[in-house]
Amino acid sequence: MRRAITTVGLAIGLAGCGLAPSPHDSSPSGAMAHMAGDLGWEACAAVVWVTGEIVPGESGQATIRDDQGVVRQLVWGTHNTGVVDWGNRYRIGGRWFNTETTLWACGGADAVIPQ
Repeated sequence: MRRAITTVGLAIGLAGCGLAPSPHDSSPSGAMAHMAGDLGWEACAAVVWVTGEIVPGESGQATIRDDQGVVRQLVWGTHNTGVVDWGNRYRIGGRWFNTETTLWACGGADAVIPQ
């Protein structure tokens, strides 16, 4: 009986591990290690939202490929504590940096929403 209870307890515990979000990849090969950043500017209100997958750009920098297939450069706000990982989908809020080809992710961690 004790063995059965232990087995059930372990099975439930292991099943719960699959429900927890995977840890962020903070390795040198992770997306955040390849993210362009701003020059210490203040956070902004998110007025533009882009939803897509984090992919390497032509030079290996972190970019976002939106749902229409457009690859946009990312500039991560200094005060943005949110993180992204290669191959994962996010809805990221911020502002256009110079043009609609570069998103300034200045909206903060609340504007980095896993999809």
